[in-house]
Amino acid sequence: MDFIRFFSFLIIFLSLNSFTFDAEGSSPLQGRDLSNVRSEDISDSQLRDYIERGRDEGMRAPEVIQNARQRGLPASEADKLIRRVRELEMEERRRELEERDPDEDPDIERMPDTLVDPEDELDEVGERIFGAQLFRQEDLTFEPSMHVPTPKGYILGPGDEIVVDIWGEATNVHRLEVSKEGTVLIENLGPVYVHGLSIEDASDRIIDELKRVYRGLRPGSPDQTTFARVHLSDLRSIQVTIMGEVHAPGNYTLSSLATVFNALYNARGPNNIGSFRSVKVIRGNEVAAELDIYDLLVHGDQSDNIRLHDQDIIKIDPYETRVDVRGEVKREGYFEMKETETMEDLLKFTGGFTDSAYTEKLRIYRYTTIERKIKTIEKEEFSSFNFRTGDVVFVDEVLDRFENRVNISGAVWYPGEFELKEDMTLYDLIEKANGLRPDAYRERAIINRLKDDFDFELVSVDLNRLLENPEEYDIKLKPEDEVIIKDIFEMREEFNVHIGGAVNETGDYSYREGMTLEDLILKADGFRESATEGRIEVFRRNIDEETTGIRSANLSETFRFAVARNLSLREEDKQFELKPFDQVFVRRKPNYEVQRNVDIEGEVMYPGTYALASRNERISDLIERSGGLTSEAYLPGASLLRERDVQQRDTVELEFGFDEVVEREDTEEIHVGIDLANIMENPGSSEDLFLREGDELRIPVELQTVKVSGAVLRDVELRHQEGRGVNYYVNRAGGYAEDAFKRRAYIVYANGSVEARRSFLFFNIDPDIKPGAEIIIPEKAERDPMDTREFISLMSSIASTAAVIVSILN
Repeated sequence: MDFIRFFSFLIIFLSLNSFTFDAEGSSPLQGRDLSNVRSEDISDSQLRDYIERGRDEGMRAPEVIQNARQRGLPASEADKLIRRVRELEMEERRRELEERDPDEDPDIERMPDTLVDPEDELDEVGERIFGAQLFRQEDLTFEPSMHVPTPKGYILGPGDEIVVDIWGEATNVHRLEVSKEGTVLIENLGPVYVHGLSIEDASDRIIDELKRVYRGLRPGSPDQTTFARVHLSDLRSIQVTIMGEVHAPGNYTLSSLATVFNALYNARGPNNIGSFRSVKVIRGNEVAAELDIYDLLVHGDQSDNIRLHDQDIIKIDPYETRVDVRGEVKREGYFEMKETETMEDLLKFTGGFTDSAYTEKLRIYRYTTIERKIKTIEKEEFSSFNFRTGDVVFVDEVLDRFENRVNISGAVWYPGEFELKEDMTLYDLIEKANGLRPDAYRERAIINRLKDDFDFELVSVDLNRLLENPEEYDIKLKPEDEVIIKDIFEMREEFNVHIGGAVNETGDYSYREGMTLEDLILKADGFRESATEGRIEVFRRNIDEETTGIRSANLSETFRFAVARNLSLREEDKQFELKPFDQVFVRRKPNYEVQRNVDIEGEVMYPGTYALASRNERISDLIERSGGLTSEAYLPGASLLRERDVQQRDTVELEFGFDEVVEREDTEEIHVGIDLANIMENPGSSEDLFLREGDELRIPVELQTVKVSGAVLRDVELRHQEGRGVNYYVNRAGGYAEDAFKRRAYIVYANGSVEARRSFLFFNIDPDIKPGAEIIIPEKAERDPMDTREFISLMSSIASTAAVIVSILN
């Protein structure tokens, strides 16, 4: 029975696989003759299946495509398929990396931004080899063009297709393919042998044969009436072997127009030890050509880039001499040198020195049979110095200093760097800088001079003497001298004056000679509305002359003025000028006050914002101004919210008692407990508080609920029950939580006042619960549990104390 199930399952599985294959269609690569197959006709799935079958037989992807070439697949289509295979492999690798989660497996590297084909990736050495990148550029393939005239000297072979055009008295087109025997078959004439002939010789031979069919075909004769032309239509493929030090050695199928560079590109060029200077083409057991890749890289010369023949072998040997060039050259890297080439040749390969290179001498680090050594190559030796393999050439940068530079800065018209000419002096440099500015400090200038030991010294100069008598006091300059000339403002404290009080823009202002009080008020954008013109005070520093052993008792000098609003002074004050560091204060009017607003909300006839009418306005006055209380007003629930700066918090707590604080950025709101019923019965009493700016009086409607919050099972709001205590409401909130601090329960009443639960002996005494109140049950503070060591230590202390007590009692 199990065998029947297995057999049925196998039939279904094979049927499904067959259905999948039929639905997709048979691959064009399955045929015997692939000469007409195009890459576009093959789907990705068909290509994957074809490559997988080859891998099952132990072949790599290039070998699988090579096998297809032997069945007629054109070389150009084979190259396209190879590229598609690489793209598919990279896409599969990218998909695998995306599906893997690096967070679950820290050893998995994250997906890079661009995935590089591992076969094309260069290591650190390969990246620095001159010319290696030539064979890594995707947009440079050296692929031979198929849309050019038939090259002269092209040798025919099996697989080439020749087209013979006939026109004139007779017209015809003959498409002739060179057979494996090396012949082309012409209709009504028979085979013509063309293998090994150049296209020109084959053309002459074919036309000679066609004369037997076309009588008017007489090349060179004046009575010629029929004409013929022979040219290539389709090219054959050739087999080339690439061996030696290349990245991908092996057999390659190429177009018959392929050159050495075409083949090297397919093999991805010489590897890290392969020679770029000696690429040998072996044909018939002899070296047919030797290519130097540097000719192309340096000179753009491809004269030795010969066309390949079938069965040619390209061989690349290891390099013999390679030099590492670093530093200030336009192209750093590893360069391969021939035996006769010198330093001058190497510099041509590097593109020459950079603009900042030190060209007088170079450093060479060389290996000996025992150790390393360094050689210094002078400029005169560049044309004769030869290299050894492993040499490292360092091209240094020129020194970051000037041989003829001087600098002048400060109070001159054109500061900066100048050329130091022969016998140039300080006076000459000042003249080159267009002279001193009027604000130059002439008593003293300095020259910051670099000594021979690279230390600095200062040379002082009296500019007054220099300018009056340069012949006697002038100083000869040296390279890298830095002349510094200060201005008079740098040599004194910054002068300013200050204005404060009732002006629009208070602050410090730069002092100017001759500045008056009117000028400074103008700079401050004039008076504010609160300013008094009758009292403006100026405080001046006490600058007494120094007296030995005596210190003045005066700290400052005070001046008082009256200035009209049009900024005019009295005639006797107009001569008064400000001095540096004067402080001016414009006083406010004694009786000037801005409006101070308070708010009243809730159950009054006209709630809203009111400006205080006097400094002594009370709560009862505000209620009277707002039209009085409504019939729904709940007096026990009335509260007063007062704003205070954070700095005043301690004062507020002392004055009113701490009820509840609502934090703000700069101010805090404090509930001030009031008894509005008592206030209305006794207006003007101590309960009837004076109002302050920002006060908010709230008078609610009659409240009917009590709120329970804190360490209870659920915060609730319950209907008020007259005479009921805290436990009654807590029980209806689900009871106390495990961390409830029962003895510290407190009640916040609707008017903002707070009353806590009291304890007497073993009894809790609860405050009265009124409508609108909130019962708050606080939580116990968390404590870390006592570990074993602490417990043992505590018990030991208790035991020791008990022993002492017992001893004393005894």
